[in-house]
Amino acid sequence: MRRVKLINTILLLSALFISQVVFGQSTLTVSAPAVVSQSEVFQVVFTANGRASDFKEPSFDGFQVLSGPTSSTMRSTQIINGKTTHSVENSFTFMLRPTSVGKFVIGEAVATIDKKECKSNPVTIEVVAGEAPSEAPSEGDDILLRIVTSKSAVVKGEPLVAEIKLYVRESSISNLEDIRFPSFNGFWSQDIETITNIQFSRENYNGQVYNSAVLKKVLLVPQQTGTLQIDPAELVCLVQVRSNQRPRSIFESFYDSYSTIRKRVVSEKANIKVSPLPSGAPASFKGAVGIYSMDVSLSADSLNAHEAASLRVSISGTGNLNLIETPSVVFPPDFEVYDVKKVDRTKAGADGFSGVKTFEYPFIPRSHGEFEITDVEFSYYDVRAKQYKTLRKNPGKIVVKASNQGHTAVVQGVSKQNVKNLSEDIRFIATSPKGLQKNKGAIISSPIYYVAISCVIVLFALLSYLINRNIKMRSDAALTKNRNARKVAKARLKNCEQYLKQSLRVAFYEELHKAVEGYISDKLSLPLSDLSRQRIADELNARVNDTAVIGELFELLDACEYARYAPAAQDGAMEKDYQSAVKIISELES
Repeated sequence: MRRVKLINTILLLSALFISQVVFGQSTLTVSAPAVVSQSEVFQVVFTANGRASDFKEPSFDGFQVLSGPTSSTMRSTQIINGKTTHSVENSFTFMLRPTSVGKFVIGEAVATIDKKECKSNPVTIEVVAGEAPSEAPSEGDDILLRIVTSKSAVVKGEPLVAEIKLYVRESSISNLEDIRFPSFNGFWSQDIETITNIQFSRENYNGQVYNSAVLKKVLLVPQQTGTLQIDPAELVCLVQVRSNQRPRSIFESFYDSYSTIRKRVVSEKANIKVSPLPSGAPASFKGAVGIYSMDVSLSADSLNAHEAASLRVSISGTGNLNLIETPSVVFPPDFEVYDVKKVDRTKAGADGFSGVKTFEYPFIPRSHGEFEITDVEFSYYDVRAKQYKTLRKNPGKIVVKASNQGHTAVVQGVSKQNVKNLSEDIRFIATSPKGLQKNKGAIISSPIYYVAISCVIVLFALLSYLINRNIKMRSDAALTKNRNARKVAKARLKNCEQYLKQSLRVAFYEELHKAVEGYISDKLSLPLSDLSRQRIADELNARVNDTAVIGELFELLDACEYARYAPAAQDGAMEKDYQSAVKIISELES
């Protein structure tokens, strides 16, 4: 039991020691602006992440110390999952003013933090003669948009970086709208980083101190020669300006009032001079520009015939690495080579694409022996040395042993479909006509052939007739309505029968009138608006020529009209009118 407690105690002390070493490292950091004006007063702050003592300030050559060091202490307490942690942070602040123009280095400051001596890193501050940006917002031509390129002259295929930057001196910007970036015609382009949170930092531009922010950073690879032009970028800034109106009361005079205006800012065009690559390129040059190295290796230097292996060519470096083409490799004639598999592990950076691009060449030797693959060559244009360079590597010899058994070749990562089992590609040839029968005659000379052809023709003609008849009947709307008239009338008369059983007089006669009138409309192919008595009589006389049925039809329609608006009729009238409707429809359909 004591041994277990001792082990637990040792583990706990070890964990506390490791956490103190890893998470509790003492540091002394410095915070200072990168650019200031000669007349500007600014502050430099040294911060210790613990209890600091014996602070020794650095030398401030080129600056006048107006005040400092002013020390302050900040304590914080955090409770996470029931665990309480305390932290202390000491800071030392100096107020400085430049004495001359130029670049000056503030050296290391030294302090003892938690009984450990720590030093800050040196920091460089540039002093310019221009005025510093004031804190008060104002309106003026102090907002700039620029296209800043890392290079102004390159060769074809040499990468460069373009930044869209916003410069602000005195205005206060609340938002950006309608941002339009150039399309970079003539370049292969890819965003290096997506700016989601715009952060301003001080920068010297034309001898003035600006607050600048990068809006877009793009890697460009020129695909053409000549002077390529990058179109202007533009955006709309929402600028807050101080109002010049007089205060309406004594209380408003203590506060500044602001208004927001929209200001469109357009950058100037940027020109990039792209020179063609010099003449005398090696035969293995395929457009690679940058600084590269090459490694060549075989997956196996000894294998059996018909077994799969691969040759890997890895090219690493910086430049237009993502655009380089597959190096040419010459294999022995007895090797069956498959499609090259590419693995791209590159990323965009300030100097172009860097990383490794691997080309894998799968192959299968079809005979045994000792083979040697010729040297693999890769040529590129060195942008530093400004000349072509060729890298050569010999993969080495491959020993292929004879294979007594057939092997089915399996190559990972390729989609070749003609890999076959070579041990079974030649079948045994039969020497006797076993199972074969002599053909007694051609089928075309048999009567069954002509009977079958005749049946097919008859069936085709019958099917064509039925299809055309059905299409014709469906296309004749009047005929379709006429054929469906009895069906619709019977459906409506069925509703009338329900109202008759329930003795719903008004509903019965309304439905009966609709059924008879709708039937006549469909039967005569006439719209309801054209169903006048004279038109109905003329059409029915031409088709039925039975005046008695026509007279009964008009009497039924009059009875329906009268019953819908007159008092209750005699008993049995509804049943009589229903039977009359059935009779009229039946006689018209006969």
